[in-house]
Amino acid sequence: IILFISINYSQEVKDTTNIPEEQKLYEKALKYVDSLKYNEAEVLLSEALKKNKKYVPALMKLGYIKLQTKDMKSSEKYYKTALKYDISQWEALKYLGKIYYETKKYAESKKMLDSAYHYESQDAELLYYRAQLMVAGKAYKEALQQLNEALDIKPNFIEALILRAEISYHIKQYNECIKNITDAIEKMPADKKDYNAYRLRAKAYFEINKFKNSISDFNVYLEANPNDEEALILRASAKINTNEFESAIADLDEAIKLNPNNPVSYNYRGAAKGGLNKFKEALQDLDYAIKLKFDYASAYVNRAAVKYAIKDRRGACKDLEKADALGDQMAYPLIQEYCKGMQ
Repeated sequence: IILFISINYSQEVKDTTNIPEEQKLYEKALKYVDSLKYNEAEVLLSEALKKNKKYVPALMKLGYIKLQTKDMKSSEKYYKTALKYDISQWEALKYLGKIYYETKKYAESKKMLDSAYHYESQDAELLYYRAQLMVAGKAYKEALQQLNEALDIKPNFIEALILRAEISYHIKQYNECIKNITDAIEKMPADKKDYNAYRLRAKAYFEINKFKNSISDFNVYLEANPNDEEALILRASAKINTNEFESAIADLDEAIKLNPNNPVSYNYRGAAKGGLNKFKEALQDLDYAIKLKFDYASAYVNRAAVKYAIKDRRGACKDLEKADALGDQMAYPLIQEYCKGMQ
């Protein structure tokens, strides 16, 4: 019995004498990778390759490290070398597809991602990368199919939920967009908030006239990204729709500081000033918006409203006629209501 026990014990003790040096170095490097100490890991992995230049695990991990540090060129080199020694490394194909997508080499990206899919069709990350590429080509239906499969495999895949929301926004399914973003936000770790998700949901709320919700989400986003001109303009527009004119003007003042030549900012600020009965200032902004963009139909409509408020009916109707000629859908009904009998 004693002999039997001692034999089993000896079998349980890990024998490290026959482990190749490159593998030992690789295993040490993994601990650094797990703790995001990429420089230390890279040193060990490079040493492993000096022992054996064909050691694929080290090549793959170096490719991963370079990808995480945004060194796409080096990452590409390591993944290509790994494939040179082992063509079945489908994850190398997957990440090369990601690299080519991010560098806008879409044909090469498709080739790599399709090849990876041939080896492994049930990897959620691969399905997500394929969906990204399909969205770039506006193949939204096919992209949704890939994302649905990815989320079946990995239900808490936040990036996939957000991309599915982006597609829903593109195809004007705003409620579906909001649903996906809300799901993603609920699943986000507290220390890894994706502010762009709030921006997208704010835009979706805006499209369905839920302006208070839109403002709330823009507040979260703009607290972290105060210099986003478009977000400032959109929040201002939502505030105009809820009669928060002073606050809207403050947003538009900031937007104009960022870009003093955007006619949209002057148009909306003119509308907000009109809402406060600051008609002279409103006209100045609207005149300038039209100076920057002479065919700006919305600015003509807003200027018409201000002119009508100051009893310049003829000037208002002239602006409405111009807006109608430019194709503004609001202009004609307003002409019928306010400009009858005008010569």
